[in-house]
Amino acid sequence: MKGFVSDVYSQNDLRILTPDDGGNYFFGYYDMPATDSKGRHLAHRTAFADRLPDISDIAEIGYLEDGRFYKIAETSAWNFQQGAMLRYHPTAADTVCYNAVKDGNYVTVTNNYVTGEKRFTDRAVASVSPDGAKGLAVNFGRIFAFRPGYGYAGCADRYAEEAAPRRDGVFLTDMKSGSSELLLSYADMLEESGFGAGDKILVNHITFAPDSFKYVMPVRQFPKPGESDWRTSMMIGDVNGNCKTLIRRGFCSHYQWVDENAVMAYCSPDGEKADLYRIDTDGNSRMFDMAYFSGEGNRDIHCSLSPDGSCIIGDGYPLDGGKYRYLMFRSVDGSKEQCLFKVLTDSDCPWDARCDLHARFAFGGRYISFDTTHNGMRQIAAVPAPQL
Repeated sequence: MKGFVSDVYSQNDLRILTPDDGGNYFFGYYDMPATDSKGRHLAHRTAFADRLPDISDIAEIGYLEDGRFYKIAETSAWNFQQGAMLRYHPTAADTVCYNAVKDGNYVTVTNNYVTGEKRFTDRAVASVSPDGAKGLAVNFGRIFAFRPGYGYAGCADRYAEEAAPRRDGVFLTDMKSGSSELLLSYADMLEESGFGAGDKILVNHITFAPDSFKYVMPVRQFPKPGESDWRTSMMIGDVNGNCKTLIRRGFCSHYQWVDENAVMAYCSPDGEKADLYRIDTDGNSRMFDMAYFSGEGNRDIHCSLSPDGSCIIGDGYPLDGGKYRYLMFRSVDGSKEQCLFKVLTDSDCPWDARCDLHARFAFGGRYISFDTTHNGMRQIAAVPAPQL
């Protein structure tokens, strides 16, 4: 049985970027910049990949170049889904941002790995603005209590007993000084989000818009006793503390900004069919109608838009009895849709330690890189980006 199956690519098109040194490698989430203009691909390296990390587990972070891993630092603030929020700094060369633990607190490090210069924030940031000046920080302990695969072990939520605390929520961080101020509290967002007074809520993910002013966030409610699922409100906020709701207490999963005025998201606006939609910040929506991701058995997509805005790639969850993960391609105008490849996946590890492809455009849009276990270890691989 082949681990990599494709009608588009040959085995020679597949590049394994990571070395065969016994380590497990992954980048993390699909919506963060993984490569720089010099062709260096960021990576986490871990000693294991079959369980959730705890506070004592270390991930090495660094970059890949010519088949070698160059270590930059270590961190104990990481998970297998989003890593340490490792990314290249949007405006500073040879500089990365990642989350870490410093003096017992969760922080973000801005690290020039050539000069060795480091700056620290007072909170762990989940998103850095495209202009590099601002960060959005959230409570990773609250996220860990909700979904361990997205928070940090050992990061306690001091407001765990409060459904919508007034002293917690979204913090705006000055990436130069490192100081943070509460921008929008859970108490402020509760009524606007559509949840009720008894609903315990959290921000699961948050992302700046290209204008470095707006941001989008899925606000979710902890399942109540006897329930196994949650509801989500998609909310748009800005750095002045304003917010509004685009999807109210419904279904919304993965997303990415299309431009400063629109988001694409796998969701169900106003109870419509779950699919990938373009949602304008004024609330208007349009369905892409990606057949594969709205059919039975695969109802989600990690959506990535090409740098030129012409096409979308995305992976969902395993089909074929849980053996394969698929990467799909679609032109934005709908003229072309196809499966680029499928790869064998490790189905034995815990769900929150799984290896999603989290496929992303990389190397200036010339390639698609993705995380994979089809060779028996966690690796980072790449294929040429398809041409329309």
